[in-house]
Amino acid sequence: MQWVCASGVLAAAQSAAQTFAREHGLAVELRHLADGAALLDASVDCETQWRRGLRPRVDSPLERWIASAPGPVLCITDGERAQAEALRAFVPAGHAYLGLWGDEARQPEAIAQAAWQLVQAGAERWLTLAVD
Repeated sequence: MQWVCASGVLAAAQSAAQTFAREHGLAVELRHLADGAALLDASVDCETQWRRGLRPRVDSPLERWIASAPGPVLCITDGERAQAEALRAFVPAGHAYLGLWGDEARQPEAIAQAAWQLVQAGAERWLTLAVD
């Protein structure tokens, strides 16, 4: 399972990942989306060029970045819902996705709960056991 985190929620996500691993025995790959706006813009541009016939279909920068780690994706941002949902378009096929935004994204217990909901939704086939 991978958690894609904006800078403003990184500390809360780190705390939640430790709790999640301890309580559920499941590992999390915590991924910091340092410059999400630039990566999203490049991905939208890539898709737009393909749609207009200016280039062949290739995976966008976000698709490649997300596909480089297995499993479902939990996007955690302290921004608006639109920011979390913008990432959804670039999640590769076969990866479950859930966005968490706003005040909840700053609360480790809310993050861990959202991750558990993603597991309960059937994404557990992607998870690996946490190893000390």
